[in-house]
Amino acid sequence: MKITKYLLLLAMFFSFNLYGASERLEQKMNYEISYQKALEKAQKLNKPIMMVVGQEGCPYCNKFESKTLTRKSIHAEVEKSFIPLTILKFKDEGSYPEKFRPNGVPTVLFIEPKEQKVFYKSFGYKSKREYKKELENALEVYSK
Repeated sequence: MKITKYLLLLAMFFSFNLYGASERLEQKMNYEISYQKALEKAQKLNKPIMMVVGQEGCPYCNKFESKTLTRKSIHAEVEKSFIPLTILKFKDEGSYPEKFRPNGVPTVLFIEPKEQKVFYKSFGYKSKREYKKELENALEVYSK
């Protein structure tokens, strides 16, 4: 009986932690949650969209958000150069163009706002150092 209670408590804690990942990006990091709003901002400010696609219950998505995207140096670069958008793969389907639906998560799509085309893609968990390089690569491709 005790072991069942501990397992239930552990499962509840784990699921709450995973569920809060995208909310963390929205509330604390000021990521957009609407593709349309992000697109309007991107077109107005002439910045590409950085669309982070995760999934509820995905441990790699949660790790990527908590260990990489919420770091000050990463967040500063994202705010300066991109319009960040967070999407949950199954929950938010239909609220963004089908052509941006990734096969796996976490996936980050860098989208040119005028023609709405993906110009750079990053897949899977990336450390802070690895993702900083991804941001540099995306900006380099965008500037060409």
